[in-house]
Amino acid sequence: MLAVAKSMLLPIGAALAFAAFVGGSVKDLGPRLPKEIAGWTSAGPDRVYDRKTIFDYLDGGAEVYLAFDLREVFVRKFKNTAGTEIALDIYDCGSPAEAFGAFTCDRQDPDAGIGQESEYGSGLLRFWQGRYFVSITAAGDEEKAESALRELAKAVVPVLGPSGEPPALVRAIPESGLKKDRTCFFHSVINLNNRFFVAADNILSLGPETDCILAEYDAGGKADPARLLLIHYPNEIGAQAAEASFAKGYKPVAVAAGAGANTGPRTLARRRSNFLAIVFAAPSPEFAERLLAAVNYPQP
Repeated sequence: MLAVAKSMLLPIGAALAFAAFVGGSVKDLGPRLPKEIAGWTSAGPDRVYDRKTIFDYLDGGAEVYLAFDLREVFVRKFKNTAGTEIALDIYDCGSPAEAFGAFTCDRQDPDAGIGQESEYGSGLLRFWQGRYFVSITAAGDEEKAESALRELAKAVVPVLGPSGEPPALVRAIPESGLKKDRTCFFHSVINLNNRFFVAADNILSLGPETDCILAEYDAGGKADPARLLLIHYPNEIGAQAAEASFAKGYKPVAVAAGAGANTGPRTLARRRSNFLAIVFAAPSPEFAERLLAAVNYPQP
């Protein structure tokens, strides 16, 4: 009773934001989202897509978001007098961890300072807030549309409710040398290979029940970054099987002809309980060993 009484004292705006965060369909966001922004006005009816109908909206890209436990997508289109279109897409990923993953799986542009984490580049603004991942795109005259995209994003953030925690696995990766804006969280081999190709086959047995972090590390000088892949399997048997499958099936790119035995990129894997950690493209075996030793494994 005390908790109910306290919730009744919340300001109306805070109560609405909290309700949006804890449940409900994305269509309920519509009345509280702007229909006009910086000269662009809403054009046509709002659309809501679920896990089945999302293929009608995203031709060829739906699998990437379905791998993040996508529930629904809210879509509102805007146009200005010149006919330039802005598309607002709000993906309900069910939890902050999944929204973080949807954002990080394709992160590549400078931070936009919006929501919990964001980026803007070439007419595309992306951010995550709580359990939602948001993509706002301008089709045509991207330079003039940029300010409208930013204003729209800032107006959307408070409607989505409070911030959420990124996946706990993020805290397990070492911080020294980490390129923080290149860290991504995912479950599927599709997402892994989109970011860093490992193998055509799913030799690591990735799927909905595996939590994965791929992080990049400064390897020194002009060397390409080293990668650390940390996978949490549901049980130790699964991790053991994946370790054996990786050892048997991984075929790294061959070192250039004439390279010495200790000069090429290195791959090193270590398993601990139901976690498997793999370093790719390390500049030396010692670098790979140090990186693996610095992993702060959570309790299995």
